[in-house]
Amino acid sequence: MKEPQKKIILVITSRKRGGPWQWGADLVNELNKSSEFKAEHIFEIKDKLLSPFRLGVKLIHTTNPLAWTVLARPLILTVHGRFFGWFWKIFYKLGYFKASAATVPSEFLKKYLGFKKATVICNGIDLSKFQKTNLSQRDFFNILTITKFWFPGKTKGLIELAQIIFNLAEDFDRKINWRILGSGPLMEEVKKSLNTLNKPQNLSVQWFGFDLPQKYFSDSDIFAYFSYEDNAPIAILEAMAVGLPVVTNKVGAVSEIISSGKDGFIVSERQNYQNILLKLMNDFELRKNIGEAARKKIEKKFSWEVVFPKWVALYKSLLK
Repeated sequence: MKEPQKKIILVITSRKRGGPWQWGADLVNELNKSSEFKAEHIFEIKDKLLSPFRLGVKLIHTTNPLAWTVLARPLILTVHGRFFGWFWKIFYKLGYFKASAATVPSEFLKKYLGFKKATVICNGIDLSKFQKTNLSQRDFFNILTITKFWFPGKTKGLIELAQIIFNLAEDFDRKINWRILGSGPLMEEVKKSLNTLNKPQNLSVQWFGFDLPQKYFSDSDIFAYFSYEDNAPIAILEAMAVGLPVVTNKVGAVSEIISSGKDGFIVSERQNYQNILLKLMNDFELRKNIGEAARKKIEKKFSWEVVFPKWVALYKSLLK
């Protein structure tokens, strides 16, 4: 008996290898494991322009509000974050209304955008890429932060975090290595701002630029995050996936990810943030327990094993 032909799906994202690009790559990887679908990740400009005219394609799934399709094929628009400026606001609104379906990764973003009919499907983590780290007691601490230096709200948050960690180090008697992972046009500006702060001798600030986070998770003790502009940070999900205790300010949809005090900490005030960091650094069992609970949260709610069936159900509802 001849096997049924797989349905071809195009997943279109930006070229920049940030969160949406990685989401698209992971989704395509999961789709190609299935017996029903064959997917392609489209991100080069030429391929995007040709995608509406591709023969045999059953569905187009895009993060680009300018994408369109022909032959009455379903089109899904997924929006991962806020958009700025009247130009993008107009096109995202148009994209939302013309799409066969729209999705967002959080209730926070759905409400903020006013996309009442959008389906909430949270970001997924491929746990096979994030092995559980073994936290250990030692006479120094590695605090890890991952961010993007493309948005003023994120860079402002990092400067705020720097002031917290610099103050914390003054009251701590062991060595602290603060490792910052990320890149972008605003990075040098942030470095200059940090150089104006009075850095304690027991604090080392290390910059690693753009790199794979997996290389740094296994040797870290705490993941610290602070931003004034975010939705559902992938970096927080990845840190939780490896079992790191996460401390973050209240921004975007982090309260939909973390149950504060159970599988991470969401802190609003600067002094409280500093106190939580010190508490974690002085209590190995707390770090271990929070990290283990974080890993379990990802397994139950944010792993691709849990998230992927939701995409399949949406696709099937549009391909009837």
